Amino acid sequence: MKRKINIRPTTSVYATYKNIKYEIWTAISEFVDNSTQSYFDNVRKLEAVKYWKGLNIEIIYEKDPKVGDRLIIKDNAYGMGYQDFTRAIMLDSPPKKRTRSEFGMGLKTAACWFGKKWSVETVELGSGKKYFTSVDVLHLQKYKDEEIEVEEIDCSTREHGTTITIWDLNRTIVGRQVKKTKDQLCGIYRADIRTGAINIFFKGEKLTFEEPKILIETLPDGSSKVWKKEVDFSIDFREEKYTVKGFIALRETASTSDAGFTLMKNGRAIIGGYENNYRPEEIFEKPNSFVYQRLFGELNMDNWSVVQTKDDFDWKNGLEDVFIDKLLEECSDYIKQAKDYRKGKKTTIDVGVTRLVESFAKAGIIENVEIQPIKIDEMPSSAQVEVDLQPQADVEKYSDKEDLIVDGDTCKKIQFDRHGKPYVFNLRLEVDDPLKQWLYISKRDGEFDIEWNIRHPFFKPYINDPAFLEVMEQFIFAFALSEIESRELSENGKIEPATIRNKMNEMLKDVIKGGKS
Repeated sequence: MKRKINIRPTTSVYATYKNIKYEIWTAISEFVDNSTQSYFDNVRKLEAVKYWKGLNIEIIYEKDPKVGDRLIIKDNAYGMGYQDFTRAIMLDSPPKKRTRSEFGMGLKTAACWFGKKWSVETVELGSGKKYFTSVDVLHLQKYKDEEIEVEEIDCSTREHGTTITIWDLNRTIVGRQVKKTKDQLCGIYRADIRTGAINIFFKGEKLTFEEPKILIETLPDGSSKVWKKEVDFSIDFREEKYTVKGFIALRETASTSDAGFTLMKNGRAIIGGYENNYRPEEIFEKPNSFVYQRLFGELNMDNWSVVQTKDDFDWKNGLEDVFIDKLLEECSDYIKQAKDYRKGKKTTIDVGVTRLVESFAKAGIIENVEIQPIKIDEMPSSAQVEVDLQPQADVEKYSDKEDLIVDGDTCKKIQFDRHGKPYVFNLRLEVDDPLKQWLYISKRDGEFDIEWNIRHPFFKPYINDPAFLEVMEQFIFAFALSEIESRELSENGKIEPATIRNKMNEMLKDVIKGGKS
């Protein structure tokens, strides 16, 4: 049997949906939202079925010899009766109850965004009636048809679920998009995946969500503190009350990409989930801060409005500022802990500097040595220089800040004489920024500032090896002294390429001889 659905208003509007600002995963999420909401609305009926083993949602991307690439979203949820089916196809037909299917536009907009042709097949549990229709977007645009034909097919009363097929695609899912889409969907539907009752498959792979390990601090008395707490607060804004429930925590292992808040509504992520988490600077500071890399959490904001694509909240005028202020209050002790806590080996400049001056003095290279601590603000840091690194991904890749603890001062003033001439070296360890140059030498008020960036990517494998740090401090001291002397002895400020190398070679030889005598 065939029926007709009147799809007015103007059917040409379907063609405009390809311009909606979706990402691949946010468009796919529209279909997953429909599937999961169908399950939530009818979970008792589904669980009463003897053969029911949980909700399965399959996202299939394949090549078809007839139509080329096509996207299929298939579920075994409750399915749709005729009334719900027509509402899903018709424009301007929102659901009776606004949940994950908030606007009643998701299926239509996402399908038209993905492809020029798509079909929907559905059967409601126990109905014995399957409904099928297909939409040709370009045909609707050209001929302004007001009706779409629907096939009604008799089937088993045990059948249930919905299948959406999209072809003649506007977008493809290939290359790096495959992994990124999978990872994003894992983050968005983490709460569903946790239940064990909802299984989402992407290109045949079952999606899983890896829970981050929570920081557990051992306190001085031997007891442990788990850095995770539940939050439950509300915000009054323009005669409306907005509720926030969830948790905040600190990661055991710092991560530039994975820290931050995931803001959720009705059990699915709206902002965040994977890499693009919510991190206002008022709370998280800069990307190289410990707060930015450790603080995370999940906040459920069920009665907050979202934008149509469901990838952001409709913050209204000033609402986000109030939200951030309240969140800052909730996080204050966690922000402090993130800044103060370190888990790695202790590294100190003290031992290395002491040994280097002893070695150089014993070798007769320097004499009349004095070492003094200086405050970090007394020695200006070098300016950041452009390095061929991607700002966030590579900062995390090369940084691992939680594994480095600088115990004590990071700056030392070394005063010494060489060949009767006095020198002052202000030696500083740069411990925060992997994007700075590896070594910076400058002259200021007759003193030489020498900054060694131990966060530079090259030194990453060695920064927790005290022996390596000591050797490098001696190497850098010799390098700096050789460069300074070569420049002072050169004419017109020009240094022959071999001059520094030869001076340094002699100096290191003397250090070795001095150490053996």
